[in-house]
Amino acid sequence: MKLYIPALVALLAVALTGCGGDGKPAADTTSKPTVSATAKQRAIVPDLVGKSAIEAKSHLDKLDYRARFFGPDGQSWSAKTQVDDTVLTVSTSPAAGGFSGNDFVDVKVNMTEKEFLTGATARAAAKEVADAEANIAKRYTYRCGADREYKSFKEVWGGSNYKDGGGPCTVKIQGISPSSVSELLPSEQKLVDAVTATGVTIRSGGETLGRILNLCAKLDNTWGATYMDKPTTPESRAEAAAALTLCPDAPHVADLQSTVSTPRVADGTMVVGQGMEPGTWKTKPGVKGCYWSRSAGDGTILANDIVDFAPAGVTVTVATGEGFKSNRCGVWSKIG
Repeated sequence: MKLYIPALVALLAVALTGCGGDGKPAADTTSKPTVSATAKQRAIVPDLVGKSAIEAKSHLDKLDYRARFFGPDGQSWSAKTQVDDTVLTVSTSPAAGGFSGNDFVDVKVNMTEKEFLTGATARAAAKEVADAEANIAKRYTYRCGADREYKSFKEVWGGSNYKDGGGPCTVKIQGISPSSVSELLPSEQKLVDAVTATGVTIRSGGETLGRILNLCAKLDNTWGATYMDKPTTPESRAEAAAALTLCPDAPHVADLQSTVSTPRVADGTMVVGQGMEPGTWKTKPGVKGCYWSRSAGDGTILANDIVDFAPAGVTVTVATGEGFKSNRCGVWSKIG
C-alpha cells in the first residue's frame, strides 16, 4: 500500500493547482466571438423582380426593410411620392437571396419619377373623365314649359309637355347654359365633331351640343312655325344627323330623318345653287294663293304662276344659276 501513496499525493496536487490553488475553478482564457448589443439579424431579401412597386414595398416593410426607389436614370425618388401599380420592380440591391447591412433595400423601377408623375396626372384626368362619363345621365337637366324639369330626354318623351306640342325644351349642363360650358366629355365632343366634319363652322362646342340635346328631347312645334315648317340649313341638317346617333329611338325620329335627307326652303328670293339646291321641289298639300317664279341670270322670267289652290301641292323644277322667288307658298321640300 505504501507504494501508491506518493502517486495519490501527486494527483491531488495537480487537481488543486487546476482550481487555482484556492479551490476555485481557474478562468477560461479560450477566445470567444463577441456580439454587439445593437447588432440585428437581417432577413433575406426576397425575389421582387416583376412585382409592382407597391407589392415590393409591402414585402420589404414586413421584413423591417425600407424601400428606396431609383429610376432607370439612377436618380432616387422622393420618399413622399406615392407609387401605383404602373411602377414595376426591375432589380433590387441587394439582389434576391442576399441581405442588407442596413435598413434599406434599393429598388430599381421601370420609369423615372418625372415620367411617373406626368403619367399619374394624365391617369387622374382620364379617371375623372371616365367617372363623368359613367354619370353622364346626371349631367343634364331639361326644362320644358313654365316650371317642369326633367332629368333626361327620355323622361321628357313621357311628359305632358311633349305630348302637348309647343316650344322646345331648354337643356342645362351641370346647371349652366351649354354655351358657357368650356370643356366637353369625349362622348359629347364626338357629337360636335360629327357636325364640324360636314364643313359647318360653329360658334361654340357647348352651344352646338345643347341644340343636339334639345333635338333629342323635343322639337320646336310652336303653333304656326313647327319644326318641319322651318327651312333647313347645312348646320341644322348636320345637327339632326348627330341627334339621330344619340337618340335613334326618339318618338320624333321621322322628322329628324326627314331633315337630314330632305332639304327645305321657305318663301323668299334665292339663287339656285346657293340658298337652294337644283332639282325638283314641292310645297305641302293644300296651299292657297301661292305665287312662284323662275328667272334667268339677267332677270328674265323663265316661268311663273299664281296658284289659287293646290290640294296636292305645287311642284317646281329649278336649275343652277336661276333665280327663284315664292310668296305665300309656305315651305318647299326637295323631292328630286
